[in-house]
Amino acid sequence: MSLTKGEHVIRAYAALRISGLTIAASPEEVVTGLSELEDMMNEFRSRNICSSYAFEDEEDVDPNTDSNIASEFNNATQKCLAIRLAPYFGKEASPLLQKQANQALSNWSARSGKVNMIAPPNRQPMGSGNTFRRLNFDRYYRTSETAPISCSTFTIKVDEINSFSGGPLDFTDYLNDLETIVSYTTEVDRGIELISTTQDEANFTLECKGITPGYSIITLTITTSEGRVNPERINFNVTQ
Repeated sequence: MSLTKGEHVIRAYAALRISGLTIAASPEEVVTGLSELEDMMNEFRSRNICSSYAFEDEEDVDPNTDSNIASEFNNATQKCLAIRLAPYFGKEASPLLQKQANQALSNWSARSGKVNMIAPPNRQPMGSGNTFRRLNFDRYYRTSETAPISCSTFTIKVDEINSFSGGPLDFTDYLNDLETIVSYTTEVDRGIELISTTQDEANFTLECKGITPGYSIITLTITTSEGRVNPERINFNVTQ
């Protein structure tokens, strides 16, 4: 299991000792740390620094909730959180703590971040080094449709078989109190094969196989006990 959210907060406060804070965190300060942790992880997600963090409503954050943060990113989580907590005590994070946080976050971003890629415009020539024999009007790059650059976009290789869950496959936040999923359908786009679909209350797991490189979509449409219908597009980037 990963560290709980409360453990991340306590260790973040411990990291502040090198910035001159030596007192132990009070229960109120732990609550503040949990709120800052949620905000920080939401910000990281918006920057496509991906993780499987277990998000909760800020007013209902439980310090005993498993954070689901991979152990190799614990240091980045705690050091970055410590920097955000320092101003609450009128402190400025020390240069050492800032350096540690920057290095750890750079590692996290490099390992899990999804970077936007700019495709060549269709007016750009392929160049004299291109050896393919093409017609005069077909010597320029063509605009290719790519999957959205997002932490909710799944990646699979051609001929790879893998299971996917979480993210857009988790409908917990969509359902109202006492509302359940009574049925679902799937529609599969080109480029990917859906081998099986498993439902566990509001969570789904898709077992898929990559077929053709490119952008593929599986549409999972659920119908709830209240009669609501929600078609969810699951984006896949199929690579060689």
